[in-house]
Amino acid sequence: MSIWQSIKYCRTLNNKLVSIISLIIFNLLLTSVATANIAPVILFQPPPEEEQPESTEGAASRQHQRCDRDLVHSQQKEYTPHPLNLTAIVPDSNYGLTVAERPDFWVYLPKTSAKQAILSIRAEGKIPHWQQSIPLTGEAGIMGITLSKDAPTLEVGKSYQWALVLVCGNKPNPNDPVVAAWIKRVDKSSAMSYQLPSKTKLEQAAWYAKEGIWYDALSILRDEKTSSLENGNDTWAKYLRSGGLDKIANEPIVR
Repeated sequence: MSIWQSIKYCRTLNNKLVSIISLIIFNLLLTSVATANIAPVILFQPPPEEEQPESTEGAASRQHQRCDRDLVHSQQKEYTPHPLNLTAIVPDSNYGLTVAERPDFWVYLPKTSAKQAILSIRAEGKIPHWQQSIPLTGEAGIMGITLSKDAPTLEVGKSYQWALVLVCGNKPNPNDPVVAAWIKRVDKSSAMSYQLPSKTKLEQAAWYAKEGIWYDALSILRDEKTSSLENGNDTWAKYLRSGGLDKIANEPIVR
């Protein structure tokens, strides 16, 4: 083989290698994009029973969990009645964990004439902790309640009962619809503090769900549900179903 033939051969070989390498890089990019758009399966795993307070019973002041005016309107067919009641967005145990100082609280609101609701939090032993008013639009859907910056933080290791009351009139009434659930703040483990910062938001939600930290995973999934993630709605709904909330899993989020 002459020197010119050798040069030509080398050039041909280099071109083939460049093509192969380019194809490999292209496939890797496609795989990365596809993986980025696939959300991990995030299912809630209940925490150990020893983490729970002595009683996790909720509260319900009305059979239909709706204001009298709304029930009358439904009977008169002035608007289509919604089949779902006022519901605390918590697992079947009516109890969940958080690592947040001021976590978000979640409820399902039926269509209502109430203009406001009151969130009340008390520590075990019925010790008052915090109370705040929440304006309502009357729209049915799942609502996240963010605590005021003035609210005292939840203490690590303590359990709290929280309740949401629909104020049907101008002021609260003992017969107003109410739901209640429990929450306990736990400390972050050393592994959690070390590993979570390097994870994506969905990976963090999966971590929280696996550890039984219901409230924090739910808040992250709410943000992902409203993001550009194509299957964010499906991930959100599956998480709610894993906590026993099948009936409201596909309900919209309201502000």
